[in-house]
Amino acid sequence: MVKFTYKGLNVSMKMVTGSVDANDRKSAIMMLKAQGINATSLTEGGTAGAGKKNTFSLSMGTNKSKMALNFLQKFLQLHAGGLAVGDAIKVMRMRLKNPQEKVLAETVHKDVCEGKTIAAAMRGFPDIFNENTVCMIEAGEKTGNLVPVIRNLIDFLETKQAIKKKFIAGMAYPAMVCLIGFVVSLIFLFFVMPRLQKMLSSLGGELPTIAQCLVVASDFALNYWWAILGSVVVIIIGFFAYKSTTNGKFNIDKWSLDIPIIGLIIKENFYCQTANLLSTLLGSGINTTESMTLAESASENLYFRKRFIDSKKMVLDGVSMTMSFEKNAIFPDLGLDLLAVGENTGDLASSFREVFKIYHTALLEHLNMLTTAVTAIAMGTAFAMVGVLALSVIMSVLKMTSSMAI
Repeated sequence: MVKFTYKGLNVSMKMVTGSVDANDRKSAIMMLKAQGINATSLTEGGTAGAGKKNTFSLSMGTNKSKMALNFLQKFLQLHAGGLAVGDAIKVMRMRLKNPQEKVLAETVHKDVCEGKTIAAAMRGFPDIFNENTVCMIEAGEKTGNLVPVIRNLIDFLETKQAIKKKFIAGMAYPAMVCLIGFVVSLIFLFFVMPRLQKMLSSLGGELPTIAQCLVVASDFALNYWWAILGSVVVIIIGFFAYKSTTNGKFNIDKWSLDIPIIGLIIKENFYCQTANLLSTLLGSGINTTESMTLAESASENLYFRKRFIDSKKMVLDGVSMTMSFEKNAIFPDLGLDLLAVGENTGDLASSFREVFKIYHTALLEHLNMLTTAVTAIAMGTAFAMVGVLALSVIMSVLKMTSSMAI
């Protein structure tokens, strides 16, 4: 018997931890299911309520997703070249130059030498290797298809990195426009407008209404900046405190789906991630039930995760995967139609690949749409701020000129 330390969600969607004795991982998962617990992490060894996590210092600016991609790329080169898993990681440990990557390889190599699988070793670094990555590695090890699985995973991560870089590059211009507009507004409010007000007052005149409103706003900001800053801090702390609870995270994840454009992007990201993972698991020879068990904890959105878990329960009761996904709205109609074809032909893996391609394309389109919308809003807001300030200055100057003429 082997002791497994677990972390998971119970029937009330609350996070629980503990340990269970079982012959293997599959038996441990089934025992936990009988207790109404859906495991999100399962590690061999340890003590009850204390899952092991390897940690090491990461310098400022370290890109963890890039570190995971680099690790997998180097591992694939060595393992695909004929080296065993342990030997490949040993070579990586000796050759890597980056201090963080070197420590990562050393720790993973130590765990593998102690008898752990590479998936179990990676699970000790949740900040670097997410559950989606670990599940795919685990599937590759179980079926002996580690090399093709890692190739698929690297392609997916590279695509994800490319999308992220493109989105950040697209956001750089509107962010700069907003920053410039904000700085210009501060200069006008705190330096230009007070001087105009003094000059008009000395001439016996008053600022125009629009300028007076701006002066009142600047005075309020100067006198009560501590209240404004405090309110912002309280709101941010309150938000993250609420999000740290299971119910709060669930509700925020659910509400985020209703945000225009952003909600679509979140949904399509889930469709892509789930379809790619299930395609890899099923294509590697993992059966439907076990594939869904491995995939259920991969989604970071608790609302979607709960619906996926409900779908898996229906599949265990004998319902087809397509019907269970339709009942819980896991995929839109087009995706469900493709999955129905896959179930009828016995090739669900290919159907999931097609679903991934469709929603990956849709995801890129909506990311471009979001970038365009944010750019337009940012530029419109910046120009409106500067325009209002310019108008108030022009009107103040005209009123000053009129007062001087009189």
